[in-house]
Amino acid sequence: MKTVFITGAAQGIGLATARHFAANGWFVGLYDINLDDLNKLKDSGTFPNACIEYCDVTKRDSIEKAVTHFAQHTENKMDLLVNNAGVLKSGNFEQNEPIEHDRIIDVNIRGFTHLAQISFNYLRQTPDSAMVGLCSVSSIHGLPLLAVYSASKFYVDGLSEALSIEWAKYGIRVASIKAPMVNTQMGNSLRPELMTKFSVDMQPDEVAEAVLLAYEGERTSYILGTSSKVWAWFDKHLPNSMRHRLVQFLTGH
Repeated sequence: MKTVFITGAAQGIGLATARHFAANGWFVGLYDINLDDLNKLKDSGTFPNACIEYCDVTKRDSIEKAVTHFAQHTENKMDLLVNNAGVLKSGNFEQNEPIEHDRIIDVNIRGFTHLAQISFNYLRQTPDSAMVGLCSVSSIHGLPLLAVYSASKFYVDGLSEALSIEWAKYGIRVASIKAPMVNTQMGNSLRPELMTKFSVDMQPDEVAEAVLLAYEGERTSYILGTSSKVWAWFDKHLPNSMRHRLVQFLTGH
């Protein structure tokens, strides 16, 4: 039985991914700071082949305990790491509270980094293993009103690209999923100004399917949604001034 470790698994994309992999016969490790919801999932019977435990990705020792907990249930196997936990705060950069910026950096950057490093040995000793990171279309071009979040996803994209080369010699694939706005609590928390051209029309189940596709595929980057792919093409080929104008048009800023 293949094994998958998922952070941010109590709700949203993480939970949809856990359900999708469980339905495909995987042993699923669900990890989150929301232990109450995790325990409800445990009691629901939805995950007969699973382990569930607390994990705060802003604390390295919490990640270490969670990864060790998972390894104890899988005989040290980790076929797939879904580096999913993330937070978002939209708003003008200079007006957002510093604590909000710090939280995005702590979860989306430090948490992503520490989890990848701590999981490395288990991935290395599992043949044909992979890490899939939840990135965002906001890594295509820096988005106003999402400046720090967008920058954190550029980091996820860059680290994933680098590790896909570094870890190839160990047989570990690394890929990132670049989803548009997803119909989750986080996706629906965006400022109204951002929703004039963007729309929350992708479901968590669609992203979960893409995670499995990324595990089975060969690419290092998976952009989801037709409009996202069109935007990525234009952003790659337009001159800089027109790239900026396109983003200003899309964000209404």
